[in-house]
Amino acid sequence: MKQLIMIRGGGELATGIAHRLYNCGYKVLMLEQQYPSAIRRNIVFSEAIYDGETTVERVTCYKADDAKEASKMLKEGKLVIMVDPGLESLKVFKPKVLVDAIYAKRNLGTNKDMAPLTIGIGPGFVAGQDVTCVIETARGHNLGRILHDGIALPEKDIAEARAIMRASHSINSPCDGYLEAGHPTAYIIDKDEVIGRLHVDGGHVLEIRTPIAGVLRGMLHDNCPVRTGLKIAEIDPSTKPANCMSISAKTRCVSGSVLEVIVGWEHTHVKKSRLLPWKNK
Repeated sequence: MKQLIMIRGGGELATGIAHRLYNCGYKVLMLEQQYPSAIRRNIVFSEAIYDGETTVERVTCYKADDAKEASKMLKEGKLVIMVDPGLESLKVFKPKVLVDAIYAKRNLGTNKDMAPLTIGIGPGFVAGQDVTCVIETARGHNLGRILHDGIALPEKDIAEARAIMRASHSINSPCDGYLEAGHPTAYIIDKDEVIGRLHVDGGHVLEIRTPIAGVLRGMLHDNCPVRTGLKIAEIDPSTKPANCMSISAKTRCVSGSVLEVIVGWEHTHVKKSRLLPWKNK
């Protein structure tokens, strides 16, 4: 599909990128795993994997069950997501642009041969080797910088990022099991309040309690399988509930850089790419 941009991932950064590109007139297909693990569920398109469709800031993303259905939806002008963590659909769609926004802090198989333009989001990629370029995601002066060589910085190396991480509190799963979510995103909680339960082998149920009071920024989807150490919820003692319901400033910055890369690349490859339909009229 000549006018297609493919995005690996459906979490917060991937959603912001897809949201901006779709609003700018691009055809966008997102690829996710069977059980997405994004916790800020009100602002991620990966929720469509569970619910069939989801809307973030007036843009709706629809789940396709296979490549054939995805192709039909894309032709109808829809923003589409499907389960394909292994990139099996890559050979079917042959996108001009591939964006790896899984944000796993390591490369899960993306390489430059997968598309004419490949973009890596955050740490784990070497610009010019693994992908065409990398977008810096560490907060601070270089947030959103387009790197044509080298790597993005780990967030733990940035003082501002460390301060933000200290301000919020992540809750990780103590063992493998299935999560029973107790509260919606943006819920105001008290210290030691039960926000969910973990169902483990043998029929045992563990209560998930909050170590601090604050706003529940996000929590994994109900009945989601979890592994030991996986982040299952995040509490922020200082943010406003309304901030949990919209795309963040960091995500908007990163998505703007992705758009800049694509538009700039298309300008020099316009006869080959033709990503934007309105440029051909």
